[in-house]
Amino acid sequence: MVQASGVWTGGLYLRQPVGGEGIASVIVNHLKLLVGGVQLRDGVVTVSDILGRIFTRAGFHVLAMERGYASTIYGAHQYDPIVVAEEPPVSWGDPEIDILVALDYDSNPDAQEQPNRDTILRHSKYLKDGGLLVYDSSTGDIHTEALERRGIKIFPIPARNIARDELKRDVVKNVVTVGALFRLLEFDRDATHLRALLEERFLRKGREIVDLNLRAAQRGLEVVESVLKAKSWTNVGYRLEPRPTKEPMLLLSGNDALSMGAIRAGCRYYAGYPITPASAILEFMEEHLPKFGGRAMQGQNERESIRAAIGAAITGVRSMVGTSGPGLSLKVEEFGVSGVSEVPMVIVDTQRAGPSTGMPTKSEQGDLFLVAYGGHGEIPRIVLAPATQEECYTLMIDAHNLADKYQCPVFFLTDLNLSEGRKVVPQSFFEQQAVTIDRSTLVREGDLRRDGTYKRFVFTPSGISPRLVPGTVGGVIKVTGSEHDERGFVSTDPATRKAMMEKRARKMETYLKEDAKPPQVFGKPEGKPVLVGWGSTRPLLLDAQQRLRARGTETAVVHFTHLWPFHTAAAKPLLEKASAVISVEQNFSGQFADLVQTYCLIPVRRIVKYNGLPIYASDVVGGTEQILRNGTQHVRVGVEAPAPVKVSEGD
Repeated sequence: MVQASGVWTGGLYLRQPVGGEGIASVIVNHLKLLVGGVQLRDGVVTVSDILGRIFTRAGFHVLAMERGYASTIYGAHQYDPIVVAEEPPVSWGDPEIDILVALDYDSNPDAQEQPNRDTILRHSKYLKDGGLLVYDSSTGDIHTEALERRGIKIFPIPARNIARDELKRDVVKNVVTVGALFRLLEFDRDATHLRALLEERFLRKGREIVDLNLRAAQRGLEVVESVLKAKSWTNVGYRLEPRPTKEPMLLLSGNDALSMGAIRAGCRYYAGYPITPASAILEFMEEHLPKFGGRAMQGQNERESIRAAIGAAITGVRSMVGTSGPGLSLKVEEFGVSGVSEVPMVIVDTQRAGPSTGMPTKSEQGDLFLVAYGGHGEIPRIVLAPATQEECYTLMIDAHNLADKYQCPVFFLTDLNLSEGRKVVPQSFFEQQAVTIDRSTLVREGDLRRDGTYKRFVFTPSGISPRLVPGTVGGVIKVTGSEHDERGFVSTDPATRKAMMEKRARKMETYLKEDAKPPQVFGKPEGKPVLVGWGSTRPLLLDAQQRLRARGTETAVVHFTHLWPFHTAAAKPLLEKASAVISVEQNFSGQFADLVQTYCLIPVRRIVKYNGLPIYASDVVGGTEQILRNGTQHVRVGVEAPAPVKVSEGD
């Protein structure tokens, strides 16, 4: 009998067998796998969804922040990397993977080497030595000699043939692959977790559907066991051992979390227009908002949606719109309407790669200047950018309170990776959050004097005027997009114009004093290089900080969620102590670096990436070392083609 002792090494839990000669060490409960195939044919999303849900229920932390797909409907390559760990992963890491699951069963005609699989051509170079390749061999085996020389274990699974010829249902081919993968990981051998999920999804359609899927998983298991026996392998180097769950865990996207936050904050009207990657917010709100007495509307176009939301907000309903870059550009005039008429509005921008249509399914942080400066004229506005699913929830609550208090547009910046990426969050996180809905600037009927003295835009030291909604007995209001006096009547009087512009500007001075949050600081900036980030970059910056420390370079991380108005008083004292300030961003020019440099009068170096792929921790480590070693001012990373073979994606 083999006994095992455990030890933590580099964040991985290694079980090292004792007394089992010839048996390799096994990595337990920490791996990264990638599922790939043809979009809308091979079921990449289905497989990754099954794996994510089951691993979550088995007590693991799941992080899947890079869902790669094309803007075409059918036929392009699709992939989904997933990190599975016993402890919460620091970040999504690097492109390297432990297990590659190729669901595509036919060859890429553009490749020189035949036969092949597109997923393997694109991603096998990222497989770690000693890793695993699982592929659909229904149309024959492929050449894997080069991979085998790297110690990679190959598992050809004729999943499509099994589903079509044996089980007579093509649709279950992916469950064959899931069963094979579970056997490789020595996970769910009795199919307890898989059965529970299948019954949850399909039992209403009949027990035979559940049993069919279970037979498919069993056949995948049997194929793996035949390969293990033929190769005389006792294990494959990886194992998942379920952990007892102390509480319910939720696998959430950023869009899910911010939508939940909006509803919890009292948002009762949402308007949107289908656009990647914001469409999921509209779908979530259409399903759930009516349960809380709210309404979601799909406008005929982008401008109609924000105009409807402005109308709802004028009546006193907390309102929100969601879009991405192209839609946001169409809404610019309404930014000004919200700002000058002092109508609260939360505007979600799920950033994607631009300009114009750009790359609709690729992530970027390219809209910061648009939300901070966009529009003719000048208005008060607030810009927030969460880093995680948890902050998508908590900051969204803050966003609605800030919009109500300052009666201006509040922009909520996510990006495609955060919007669509999934992460495990304990249910207790949401239950423990104390939610305050602050509507203190809203005037109630009992607070009104009935003498006609109410002025909707009255000048105040804070710039914030008491807000009345139409129909309140005892008050008269007028709303206009033109410049106006304190009662809302259109005015071009120079003195009135000057006073009204200054009144609106004072709101941002009040915000900086009362509500703007300083950046989060990790480490001590004094005399050290400081990595600066905003939005979804925080996890990878913390990962890079750990890696740089292991390589002998101590750094600090300063991360911003409250971007505009820029909080100079909070940022400058931190950053001016650094030996070098390095901004890490997913755009071409380093937009936030420009803000820091402008308002802090500190030179800022930049690490930027703009090829559509996420920034990886190794990008930051390499860029930082290049800056510190060579004095480089502007490092552009990710310049190599992401795939080893040129293929047509169709987008």
